[in-house]
Amino acid sequence: MKKHKPLKLLVLLSILPLPLLAQVNKNAPESIDITQNKVSTAAGRAVVVTANPLASNAAIKAIEEGGTAMDAVIAAQTVLTVVEPQSSGLGGGAFLLYWNQTTKSLHALDGRETASAQVDENMWLTTDGKKVSWLEATKSISSIGVPGTTALLWEGHQEFGRLPWETNFERGIQLAKEGFIPSTRFIKSISLAKTIGVNHSQKFKSIYLQNNSLPSQNKPFRNQELASTLTRIAKGGRNEFYRGEVANQLIEDLQLRQNRNEPVQTITLQDMANYRIQKRIPLCRKYRYWRICSFPPPSGGGVAVLQALGTYELLSKDTWSQKTIGHWHLLAESLRFADADRSHWIGDPIDWPVPLKGLLEDIYIKERANEIKTTNTTINPEPGKPKGSDLLDFASQPKTTEEGTTHLVVVDLEGNIASYTGSVETVFGSRNISGGMVLNNQLTDFSFLSEVSGKPIANRIGPNKRPMSSMSPVIAFRDSKPVLAVGSPGGWLIPHYITNSLIGIIDLKLSPKEVVSQKHLAVGPTHTYIENKGYWQNSNGNILKGLKLLGHKIKYSSFSSGLAVLLWEDGSWHGAADPRREGKAVSLQ
Repeated sequence: MKKHKPLKLLVLLSILPLPLLAQVNKNAPESIDITQNKVSTAAGRAVVVTANPLASNAAIKAIEEGGTAMDAVIAAQTVLTVVEPQSSGLGGGAFLLYWNQTTKSLHALDGRETASAQVDENMWLTTDGKKVSWLEATKSISSIGVPGTTALLWEGHQEFGRLPWETNFERGIQLAKEGFIPSTRFIKSISLAKTIGVNHSQKFKSIYLQNNSLPSQNKPFRNQELASTLTRIAKGGRNEFYRGEVANQLIEDLQLRQNRNEPVQTITLQDMANYRIQKRIPLCRKYRYWRICSFPPPSGGGVAVLQALGTYELLSKDTWSQKTIGHWHLLAESLRFADADRSHWIGDPIDWPVPLKGLLEDIYIKERANEIKTTNTTINPEPGKPKGSDLLDFASQPKTTEEGTTHLVVVDLEGNIASYTGSVETVFGSRNISGGMVLNNQLTDFSFLSEVSGKPIANRIGPNKRPMSSMSPVIAFRDSKPVLAVGSPGGWLIPHYITNSLIGIIDLKLSPKEVVSQKHLAVGPTHTYIENKGYWQNSNGNILKGLKLLGHKIKYSSFSSGLAVLLWEDGSWHGAADPRREGKAVSLQ
């Protein structure tokens, strides 16, 4: 079997100066705030959890003024576009799971970026047939997909919003125009972007590195060009972004870059005008007495969460009640086997028929569970052969990662619930800027190779395709009622964070505060990654030693998770924000 390659940020580790090595980690591609220790929590009838206090405040204000959870999402994302541009924005893409309390229905809106209709499957190969380096690809205008976030927010507003569209933009416009005090993580992310490379983007430097200096935390940071863009979108809506002045400026900016360099493939005005969100069918599977719902392909994260939970449930009947060595071993193995499948089988359904039903049916989950050994770890497991895959002879893709990502959860006063993940990919996306907006580089999530040894890769690039994503927003049900919403940024490891969170809530009866505070365990094909060596040595009879005895190759890591959790308990909603970021939970009683 073709071995998985290491996560892409390993390329960076070999070239970064020593001071940055403490910040950059293949499992923690975004900066974290190590000074943030207190967990932000809130409880009430309506609760919002986002990655930034300014976004949380804007979202709860939308609800307070009579808006729905959808209005809150729009208010939060427009603010995040201003105050957390390293992670998400209107120049990126998003997935939304939305529970409509009135109709008692769950909806999945896919605002993932798309490749151009003119793209070539060998786009990421040089003229001599070698792969373009990941570092070069991240800043190339070829990496920019048609942004989907604005279309998702517009469509969601049409279906579920109540406040005027323009009203939901007011706080974001104000912050871009009048400024905000930058967070520590915001400034560290700019420094990281500078290290990765920003010389290709004079606009990035003029906004975020004025006079070649990082922004100060002693004065407001402003982005007047972004304020103007948000104002135009607030007034003109979807059409302004995809067919109006915003679209024209975006394509003009890309063409100017193209004229200065060798010809490259990039999106066009026609691609912008043709963009549509996709309404997907939520992906659901039973776990214990709960029903867990997440996002379907092109997300591979949702499949991985449900597969990992399924195998863990079959194997852990005698160990799930305590955090034993067996618990962590079985979790790690369940994640590793699920990863092997998503690397192999998941792509955009418009290209290949993803064997989705087969991947999640009970008999297949049981087959995968039977391959997992309770006495030792399996290094680099092969993908399985689910029902419906007989005619699909694929090669596996090396892992990808969405480094610049955010997650938020909302429940409004009427019981509508949103679990929303947005991304621009690498920190500050491609670092290319148009209209003050950070432009994504999500097309690097496609496999750089279209085939291996004559076998196609499911997630190869193609016209109008959406790259596989790890984003996996979750809404979970108990007795047919939604009682939990959770999600996280974190690239390839997103499903790992979420799976562990769900097991923590359902099996270990942890509170939202305890869940976001857990030390992380994650896996790669060959290694097991843990957070805080001392914790694993000192808890429950030295779990670290036990994992090593079972054959786990341990690596120590920091993790850039940004978990946002909502749980219905004791007659009210309880929310908590991951302390690794500057997230905030707020509520209305």
